[in-house]
Amino acid sequence: MSHVPAPLVGRASLLTTIARSAREGRGLILTGEPGSGGSRVLAEAHAAARRAGLTSARLLPAPGGAGYRVGAFLRLLDHDALEALPARDGGAIRAATVGLGLRAVFLDDAHLLDDHAGELVIDLARAGTAIIANAPGVSGMPSALERLIAEERASAVPLEPLAHDHVTELAAHLLGDPVDGELALALALASGGRPRALAELIDDGVGSGSILHADGLWHLAAPLPAPRTLRSAVLEAFAALSPALRGWVAAVAQAGALADDLARRIASAESISAADEAGWTVRDLPRGVTRIASPPIGAAVLGSLDARARAAVLARLVAVTESVNRPLTDEERVALLCWRIELGIRPDAREAHALALLPGTGSAAREQLLRAAVDGGLPADAELADHLRRTRRPQEALHLIDSALPRAATEEERVTLVRVRALTTAVIERRPDEALRTIEQHLDGDSPHPDLLAVRSAALLLEGRPGEAAGTAEGVLASHSPSPFATGFALMQLTLSRRELGLLTGALETAERIAGFEHVDRAFADSATLVGWLPHDLSVAVGAETDHADRLEEERERIPLAQRANRCAPLSFTLAGIHLLRADPATAARLLRDADAGSGPWRDGWRPRILAELVIAYALAGELDDAAATEDRLRRMHRPPVQHGRVELARAQLAHLRGDPDGARAIAAAVARRGRETGLLLDAFDGAFAGIRYGDDEAPHHLLALGDLPEGTGRDAQRAYARALLERDVASVDAAAVGLWEAGLRLHAIEATMRAIALGAADASPRVVAWLARTPSLRLPELADRRAAGLTTREREVALLAAAGLSDRAIATELDITLRTAQTHLSRALGKLGIHRRTELPGLVVEP
Repeated sequence: MSHVPAPLVGRASLLTTIARSAREGRGLILTGEPGSGGSRVLAEAHAAARRAGLTSARLLPAPGGAGYRVGAFLRLLDHDALEALPARDGGAIRAATVGLGLRAVFLDDAHLLDDHAGELVIDLARAGTAIIANAPGVSGMPSALERLIAEERASAVPLEPLAHDHVTELAAHLLGDPVDGELALALALASGGRPRALAELIDDGVGSGSILHADGLWHLAAPLPAPRTLRSAVLEAFAALSPALRGWVAAVAQAGALADDLARRIASAESISAADEAGWTVRDLPRGVTRIASPPIGAAVLGSLDARARAAVLARLVAVTESVNRPLTDEERVALLCWRIELGIRPDAREAHALALLPGTGSAAREQLLRAAVDGGLPADAELADHLRRTRRPQEALHLIDSALPRAATEEERVTLVRVRALTTAVIERRPDEALRTIEQHLDGDSPHPDLLAVRSAALLLEGRPGEAAGTAEGVLASHSPSPFATGFALMQLTLSRRELGLLTGALETAERIAGFEHVDRAFADSATLVGWLPHDLSVAVGAETDHADRLEEERERIPLAQRANRCAPLSFTLAGIHLLRADPATAARLLRDADAGSGPWRDGWRPRILAELVIAYALAGELDDAAATEDRLRRMHRPPVQHGRVELARAQLAHLRGDPDGARAIAAAVARRGRETGLLLDAFDGAFAGIRYGDDEAPHHLLALGDLPEGTGRDAQRAYARALLERDVASVDAAAVGLWEAGLRLHAIEATMRAIALGAADASPRVVAWLARTPSLRLPELADRRAAGLTTREREVALLAAAGLSDRAIATELDITLRTAQTHLSRALGKLGIHRRTELPGLVVEP
């Protein structure tokens, strides 16, 4: 596929180090595996050096693998110098090149330097030229660069693999849309953090259908192949192994992990040791197992096996596992049955079903076992459909259920199928109206099943009917012996309904009941995450209380990388809400992108709300193009009525920042009115407060008419501001603004202070300038002049010249100051204005 040109990611600190070395005349040698992005780093560093006014040059090796010879440096000389050189005189070329007095020379693929070119590089370094080189490859560093390091004229710096977050960012740029957490983790593991391997994986994955695009995100649909460059190297090395060693490595790659007693039945001690020493396998000593060294190696090895060779490996694994004289672990039992199924051996349906439902069974194995159970005549259609639902295949799940329902032999089986069907349409496809119709068709009027009533409660809530949803959930909880699913699910719906009704105290009480319910995992596969997240979200969403940030951040950081895709999304969403209230939209946008890239039922159900908040974050950060693009994704997405209000408020924020206050006020008023009519109190309150922010004189009346709901300290501060506006007392408005700041609602506090200043509170100006300095990523147009008011005279002068396009050196010359002083003033000015690039300066700072 053709990639959109991607920015350099994950190398900011390295570029800073290179720039410092170049300015100071010290060399720097980048080392790392081929494909780590050293060439791109050098290109960016050289461009930065040229922009900074350093006399520098960049050289590339001759094409075709010829490497570097002294003649490669001829391109640095002008025509007259070339004419004066004796033909093919290496010494003259060296002298002329050194005589250029270059501040820095950037050498790409410097491991290809021949001895004569290496001597020229040494001469340049000794003359004070900083040699910035990239020396990847297995051939090692050339002797010339080793001498520079020995003479302390250069330092070796490893080019580390990209971190997981940077792989995620780069993949999104290469694909043109965000990637979900499961795909991001797979790409990070398979690429090893190397940009070239990442690009290869994306090309091959899209081409093979392993990577698919749906709902504005790229997803992992099948295991990724190994990167091309790695695959080629692995297969060449694998083919060179002895047959015994190949068999052992293939067995480990297929098994994933082999216990010591199984290993001794498959391979000799010599083969096991040789594979370990050669880097094919690794020993997990605490567990007493051998694993393949890395997922890409395993994928490449397995991809090289034809059907006959693969069957032989599977048969060998089955034979040795069945012959071991000890009880098998659950992991081994699952693997053994899957191997047998692949070999065409029909399993016992009940055993397959039981192993599929074990907590540690992987997704691929679970599906294989559930399909075997269904094929064996066991009524496991509902479990298989639920698995398909959770792995983003709703249409396949619905088709399976529709075919299984007429065959349902028992009432319990029928109820389970209907329950999964309703959840699939209501949560994954976000069509609660269809889910309600499905449930109504199967409810027994005299004694409706609690499981179906619990799901009906969820569908009612998603339909924007929180009062009815709460009543239905309470009825389930009051019924005679509801199932663990019905109890846990009804408690969650009651909690979320009270959330929308603005009842913080009641919602927190039911959240505590969920946490104390020992069978909550029967209702939610990710129950541990939801139980920990829910009280924080209630306090933020209902009460507008922002003091949960530290605890949420700690919980989020404790989540293992392998579980981040599924468990981080809700925590990131709520943490982003806090940062939005604290007027830090840049951090909020980063967290919301993380939530959007998550996986699992929670993310699928809350997706419109995530994107709505992301639109707001982008808009408040001044990234209107990103906000518009996200709003376009959101507009094309089906969203349930309960999320309609947040989506519309995102539209209102975007309209306001585009200079359409009338449109913003109209949207906010409509949200508030609909919230009052349907009982969605949070929408009613937030719509009214948005109207206040956008200058609707009727909005304070509508907000205060809601009474004391929603509960919460932040909401009290918002109500105090609305009362102050109605009183039209400048001092009261100014005091209410301070109250908003103290409650943690910094965005609203800054806007309220601006309103107070407009009403005549002149003494508030210094305070708002100080607050803006503490909220640098907030980029509201009406705040630009206030931010600039915080600049010193010299900072303003430097910023004006930078906005006009002058370089740092030109600014220093113009103002008769040192280069470092100019750079310091510019850095401070950018920080105070809340921006990161000088290209953002025009329009933000003007002549006083």
